[in-house]
Amino acid sequence: MSAPSLIRPATRGDMPEIVELLCACDVAETGEPDSTLEDLENDWSMEGFDPARDAWVAEGPAGLVGYAYAGDQFRTGELEADLWVHPERHEPELPDRLLGLAERRAARIAVERGYADPTLDVFCISGNRAKRDLLRRHGYALTRSVYRMTADLSGGAPVSPPPPGLEIRPFRLGADEGTLYDLMNEAFVDHFRQSEEPFDAWRARLVGHADFDPDLWWIAWDGDQAAGALIAYDHGDLGWIKGLGVRRPWRRRGLGSALLAHALAAFLERGRLRVDLGVDAEGATRPLRLYERAGLRATSAYELYAKDLRDAADQTPGKEPG
Repeated sequence: MSAPSLIRPATRGDMPEIVELLCACDVAETGEPDSTLEDLENDWSMEGFDPARDAWVAEGPAGLVGYAYAGDQFRTGELEADLWVHPERHEPELPDRLLGLAERRAARIAVERGYADPTLDVFCISGNRAKRDLLRRHGYALTRSVYRMTADLSGGAPVSPPPPGLEIRPFRLGADEGTLYDLMNEAFVDHFRQSEEPFDAWRARLVGHADFDPDLWWIAWDGDQAAGALIAYDHGDLGWIKGLGVRRPWRRRGLGSALLAHALAAFLERGRLRVDLGVDAEGATRPLRLYERAGLRATSAYELYAKDLRDAADQTPGKEPG
């Protein structure tokens, strides 16, 4: 029987191996790698995040075999965490150990920030039975389903002009950040994971991303009023729509469809034939229908599990249970 993996705080020097691990997990779950060093850099640049305190790696004889983190992007008391174990590593206790570290760190963050009713969210792709069982065993409950959807642009992009009187204009770096921040917060006020991320943190995370390109951000204007917006990234082999929001007074008029068609046409002009996005399957604004009408199809489903953190406070700071 092999010795258990050594778990230690993550360092920036671990980043290439972490990405290799994440890609191995991607391939096992979806058949293709879907993690990049730029994505990990962006995750670690979240305001207040310190990998030496908020992320861990598990080392085996052949290298890294596990990774986990805990974070607080939304600043609402709804914290997030995740864990990965190499698909070829058969160490039954390793997922429990990693999840325990993430839970205790998240509980400590909740105490430090004074959240009255903190919860911890962990996503699980629907086909990963082992992770689902792990979460249920640790007291997590299924709260939501999210689809990853794909647009195949090999046959062209959909056409959907903006409603009369509205104009879709390019994002102006240095001028529109505050407008876009306020717009997206208002547009997603009914979203199940509404954020109170501070403006500076929001800007650093999105504008500071390695793949940020202002030519892939748009705001729809009704005169001098910002009515809707779309944020997207070009990852080289894949277009990714990060967010699409429409303020309530302009909903049900086709603006969301127009913004989506505008973005897909822009990606097609760049030669990108695949564009992906994530969508809440039960969203109050019925976004799933919008994307299906535009020809996108669901390629995978993710389940969101949540746990009450009030009883999970860490009693042994800085020490991993043996």
